[in-house]
Amino acid sequence: MKKADKNIIMITAGGLGERFGGETPKQYQSLNGKPVIEYVIDACKKCKFVDAIVVVADFSYHDELREVYGVDVALSGSELNITKRNGFDYIREHSSCEKLIVVEAVRPLLETAVLDNTFRWLNEYDAVACARRITDSLGHYGEWVVNRADYYTLNPPEGFRFPLIDRYFDSKSTFTESIQQLPETSKVYLNFDVPYFEKITYPDDLNRLEAIIRWRELNL
Repeated sequence: MKKADKNIIMITAGGLGERFGGETPKQYQSLNGKPVIEYVIDACKKCKFVDAIVVVADFSYHDELREVYGVDVALSGSELNITKRNGFDYIREHSSCEKLIVVEAVRPLLETAVLDNTFRWLNEYDAVACARRITDSLGHYGEWVVNRADYYTLNPPEGFRFPLIDRYFDSKSTFTESIQQLPETSKVYLNFDVPYFEKITYPDDLNRLEAIIRWRELNL
């Protein structure tokens, strides 16, 4: 990463995989012969507009990430929001970041086109969130009828004007999406025209995503 770099992609890779089980965190598990995180890094490297990529990870993986993938690394924390704050601090110190995209290392179906478009939208918007409309029936405790059209889900990747998210992000927040920490006056683009990049949480997820990736490779 150079001080002049303005468009950065940050990959959060600090999870220990407690729900996944085993000694190897899920982002380093083998998926069709490659570590899960390699699919994410490859998608990021193909982005037309990215100047640098930083992976926020446990120290034990720093040398491998630098040497094998040629990315910058920052130290992860005990929780996701601490990991993000550490990454933001590293980026502020080592670059002149104007636009930032945050992705997760455990979403190997990430598509480069979404990253390209997110950087484009950040020319006009303060932040970009991938969103999904709710198609199942929705319930709420104490309320019998809920209009699902009033709600949507938020999913990674997220894009930001970096000075804005850096200013307002609080590592102690309980919000799971960083975009929720921005002022309500922020100009946000909700991107509903994007696939849901499934997350690896449990061992069975690897088997399912292996099948999806094989199907993709056969149908390209």
